[in-house]
Amino acid sequence: MNKTDVKKIINYISEGPYKKIFYDGGGIKAQIVCLKAGQTIPPCKMNNDVLFYIIKGEGEIIVDNETEDLKEMVSVIVPRKAESRSISAKTDMIILAVQGRTNNEK
Repeated sequence: MNKTDVKKIINYISEGPYKKIFYDGGGIKAQIVCLKAGQTIPPCKMNNDVLFYIIKGEGEIIVDNETEDLKEMVSVIVPRKAESRSISAKTDMIILAVQGRTNNEK
């Protein structure tokens, strides 16, 4: 069992999104991502399925040129087959990001 008090790892930095991995084992990697209003996670390609769960704030996600609004208590699953994804914060955001992986991926 692995228990994490998310309140203790929340941090906002002016240089860009703050990412804190709190679990990396087995088939998953879990992290908290904090974005200040106006910050963006630039477009990138992931080799894993990723679940994003919005704990706090509002923003938008763009996956392969499709835009969806994000708000508290909303989750989005981005499949590994997606070519690009990015997240922009309209307000300060806290996001739980969980990557599902196969046994041979890191």
